[in-house]
Amino acid sequence: MARKKILREHHRQPLGTTVAFGLGAMTDQMSHQMFQFLIFVYYYSVIGISTQALALGFFIFAIWDSINDPIMGPISDRTITKFGRRKFWILIITIPFALVNFFLFFFPGLQTQSELIKTIYFIGIIMFYDLFYTIFSTNQLALFPEMFKTERERGRANMWKNIMTIVGVLIGFVLPTIFIGGNLAPEGSIDQSFISKYWITGGVVALLVIIGGFMFYKFGMKEDSIEIVEKREDPSIFHSLKIAFKNKAFILFITANLFNWFVFKLLTTVIPLYGQFVLGIEAGDFTLTLMLLVAFLSATAFFPLMRWLGNKIGMRNAFIVGECVWIAALIPFAFLQDGGVWLGLPHTTWAILFMGLNGVGLSAAMFFVDIIMGNIIDEDELNQGTRREGAYYGVNALINRYSTILSIGAIAIVFSGQGWDRYLINPSELESFALVQGVRWLMAGFTIGGIILVILFLALFPLHGKRLEKVKREIELKHTVQN
Repeated sequence: MARKKILREHHRQPLGTTVAFGLGAMTDQMSHQMFQFLIFVYYYSVIGISTQALALGFFIFAIWDSINDPIMGPISDRTITKFGRRKFWILIITIPFALVNFFLFFFPGLQTQSELIKTIYFIGIIMFYDLFYTIFSTNQLALFPEMFKTERERGRANMWKNIMTIVGVLIGFVLPTIFIGGNLAPEGSIDQSFISKYWITGGVVALLVIIGGFMFYKFGMKEDSIEIVEKREDPSIFHSLKIAFKNKAFILFITANLFNWFVFKLLTTVIPLYGQFVLGIEAGDFTLTLMLLVAFLSATAFFPLMRWLGNKIGMRNAFIVGECVWIAALIPFAFLQDGGVWLGLPHTTWAILFMGLNGVGLSAAMFFVDIIMGNIIDEDELNQGTRREGAYYGVNALINRYSTILSIGAIAIVFSGQGWDRYLINPSELESFALVQGVRWLMAGFTIGGIILVILFLALFPLHGKRLEKVKREIELKHTVQN
C-alpha cells in the first residue's frame, strides 16, 4: 500500500516541553507498578480465585502479551492522521486506559460469584489492561527518538524522563498503602468496606492517568510535520518486525537490556527478603521500604552524572562504567549479617548506605537505554529510508517480558527445597542458614552475574565510536536536506 513520506523538522525542545514529555513515562509506570503490586493479592486473597485459575489466567495473559507487544509498534509506525502517529493513539487510548485501571478492581459482588465467573472476569480484564497499556506505552516510548533528534538532546530529555519515571514508580508504591493500608489482605473474612478501598485506589489511579495522559498529550508531545512529497511502499507489519530481528546491533543491545531488567526486577523483589532474613529487620519495618527508597532517590541524583559521562566518553562506554560501579556496590551485600557492626555502624545502616551507591548502577540502567535505542533507530532510518521506532520498541518490550521469567526462575532455583510456598503463608518457617545464604546469593550473586552479562553484550555492541559518528553525520545531513 502506497504511503506518504513524513518529513522532519528539528527544533531543540524547550525545557517545559521536555519535562512535560516525562509525564507520559510517569503515567505509564504509575499504572504498571500498581498493577504488578496489587493484581495477584487482590484476586487471590481478596476475591478468592484459586491458584489454578490464576495460573491459567497468567498463562493466557503471557501469550496475549507476546502477541500485542511486537504488533502494536509497526501499526503505530504506519499510522498517518492529522493528529500525527503517536499523538493519535495517545489521544484515543488515554480514557480507556484510565477506565481499565479502575475496572481491574471494580466489579460489585465479584467476591460472591462462582469460580468460573471470577476467572473469566480476571482473564478478560487483565487482557484488556495489557492491550490498552501496550498502546499507551509503545507510543510514548516510540516518540522519544523522533522528538529528540541528537544524542545530547536525548541525554537531557532522558534525565527528566527518568526522574518522572521514578516519580511514577513511587506513586504506584505509595497509593495502595495510603488508601488500603499496610496489610493488603488481612486474615479472616473480608467485608465490603475493605474491598471498597481497592475500588478507591483504582479510581484514584484512573483519575491520575487521565490527568497525566492528557497533560502529556497537550504539553509534552511534539511530532514532525507531514508534507506530501513522494509516494513509497512502507514495509508491512511482519516485514518490519523481520528487519528488526535481523539487525545485529539491535539484537545485541536488547539482549543486554534483557539482563539489565532481570537485575532490576530481581533486586526490587529480593531487597525486602534480604532485609528480613539476612539483616533481621522485622516484616513491615520502614527500614525495608527505606532501602528501596534510598536506591531510587540516589538514582535520580546521579542522572546528571550519567548525562555528563555519556557526553564525555560515549553512551555505550558510560553504560559499561555504570554497570561496573553497580557490581562494586553489590559486593558488600555478600558479607552483611544480622547484628553485625562495621566501624561502629550496624550492618543495617551500611545496607542503606550501600543502597545509595547502588543508585549509580540503577541510574545507568535507566538512563542509557532509550538514548542507545535512538541511535539504533537512526541507523535503521539510513538503511531502510523510514522511521520505525514503534517496531523496535515493540520487539524490545517483548524481549523484556522474559526478564520477569528469569527473575522468578532465579528465586525458584535458590528457594527450591526451602519451602518457598510455605513462605507465602508463614515466613517464620523459612528462617534457616540455607535460606540466608540463598538470599545472599540472589542479592549479590545472581545480580552480579546478570550485570556481567550486560557488560559482555554491551562490549559486543558495534554502534559506537566511528560507526556512530558516521550515523550522526549522515542522519543530520538527511534531515537538513529534507527540511
